[in-house]
Amino acid sequence: MTTAMANTPALNTGVIIRRDGVGTNAKDKGKRTIVVTGVARSGTSLVASVLKAAGLHMGDHVYDVVNEDAQMLEIVRSRDTKLLRALIQQRNTRYPSWGFKIPNLHAYMRYDELNQFRNPHLIAIFRDPVAVAMRNALSEHTGQLPGLIAASGAMQAMARFAEQTDCPLLLLSYEKVVSFPPLLIDSVLDFCGITLTAAKRSALLEQVKPNNPDYLSVAARRFLGRIDGIMGGALYGWCFEENRLEPVRLDVLADDRLLESFNSDRYRADLASGGIGNGCHGFSIDLSHHKLPADAVIRVKITGRQLELENSGQRLDRFEARLSAA
Repeated sequence: MTTAMANTPALNTGVIIRRDGVGTNAKDKGKRTIVVTGVARSGTSLVASVLKAAGLHMGDHVYDVVNEDAQMLEIVRSRDTKLLRALIQQRNTRYPSWGFKIPNLHAYMRYDELNQFRNPHLIAIFRDPVAVAMRNALSEHTGQLPGLIAASGAMQAMARFAEQTDCPLLLLSYEKVVSFPPLLIDSVLDFCGITLTAAKRSALLEQVKPNNPDYLSVAARRFLGRIDGIMGGALYGWCFEENRLEPVRLDVLADDRLLESFNSDRYRADLASGGIGNGCHGFSIDLSHHKLPADAVIRVKITGRQLELENSGQRLDRFEARLSAA
């Protein structure tokens, strides 16, 4: 049985459980707030999908596939304690137990602030940092080695956060639980105090899908954009991230030397009429004061990512020549 496995010292299950924590009032006995976190891309969506399928309320505005509580995420990020207290009270009234998922929770909340929730139970999942770096490289278009260093540092910070919390704690290894799905199901349900029939527990195994195509289809961020040309010494073009209206941050380089960073946020009627977001995705950057030679190679990259705009990597004079020909 899985329970016996978890109690077998010689077997590495990849599961760490700490059951002691903040005391619970008698009236709240059996009521829990399940907090799911982990470094982004480490398997938080998997854990949240199991809990949601098990019938635990995971939010009123949950992003499909990734199972992220949009309302809770916005409030926690804003650090608005008044709104957070109101939301907690609302959900405590509606549900005996409920939960939410926020990756990188340690970046938005102090460990002792978990005590704002009724009988908090923390689930944190960890994944091989190389795998996290590669997933970010594929989905976020970031560098692989910088991503590895960032993921390793974030996991250390997450481990410290978990260690310092004063609540019941469940730590999971992504690699272990996807290798043996019943271990994930049994560990999570037992920790959360959720009782299901054998048939319903078996049905939860369908949630354990490494490299879930539905997840991969929404996990990758997609950018569109191009350098249109140079006019009056100003480089102009546009950039847009699909399904987001926030302006994209860009870097312009000459011969691989960074000149400026800027937001692609100017309104262009042609973008709006072409269905490119809300049209506020253009840019016009004056390069004349940089005194660049005609053969300087101009690149525009998305800040922090291994992506360049269409037409990037051409000589300055060729941008001007192409514009004149047009």
